Amino acid sequence: MQDVFKQALVQSQAGMRMIAQLTLYNRGDFQRLREFVAASYHPTLLEEHGAPARVAVLKAQYRLLGRLRIRQVIATDKHEAIVLLNAEKNDRLYLLDVGVEADYPHRILRFAQQTLN
Repeated sequence: MQDVFKQALVQSQAGMRMIAQLTLYNRGDFQRLREFVAASYHPTLLEEHGAPARVAVLKAQYRLLGRLRIRQVIATDKHEAIVLLNAEKNDRLYLLDVGVEADYPHRILRFAQQTLN
């Protein structure tokens, strides 16, 4: 990750969680990713789709796309981070939007990824 991007993201609670999740995802460490999701996502998100289901989707995505790299930081503030991603296995761009709760422990309220092209 480029230092400029990392600097912008580490100043944001959402950015820190984004970095943590992308790091585990890119390593292919899905057991640790499952633990991270279970501990870091807000309970209302986990009620909709539990950690095992969320990680199964990410694992399938990993097989299709490979690792994801931050191409550009679009916006950050204390509780939200939006980045543009490149995939290892194709030329498409992906928008990732992460939002966290304002209060500690800043659990993830939104983790939304969409294809742009």
